[in-house]
Amino acid sequence: MTKKRDNEAPHLLRVFPLMALIFYEVSGGPFGSEDAVRASSPIIAVIGFVIFPMVWSVPEALMTAEMSCMFPEDAGFVAWVTAAYGRFPGFMEGLLSWVSGMTDNALYPVLAVDYFRFLYPELVQGPTRYWTIIAITIA
Repeated sequence: MTKKRDNEAPHLLRVFPLMALIFYEVSGGPFGSEDAVRASSPIIAVIGFVIFPMVWSVPEALMTAEMSCMFPEDAGFVAWVTAAYGRFPGFMEGLLSWVSGMTDNALYPVLAVDYFRFLYPELVQGPTRYWTIIAITIA
């Protein structure tokens, strides 16, 4: 393990990469937005896409910032749950977050291949579909 020098500046995450990271962490990308536009009208969907993140994400971001200041460690949710409920619920929070992340991330190659069918219909039919999913997962 390398030791950090005192005069070395920390690597900072800039605003745009942080926004992209949060977007893909929360939603996995723009998957499903077509259904929202189809169910209403484009202007209603755009208004919803602008207002909903403010109503949902701003309070959640403020809560996360407050909890992160109270518990300045790398454990995040696990530290918060452990402090509030004990070791076993903290362990379960970590385990279930990991299972949720693995399950959620397993869906993205399938969603990507479903989008590819519009561009390359021959690529996503039959056994080729499964090999494409495997290739995306490995990459």
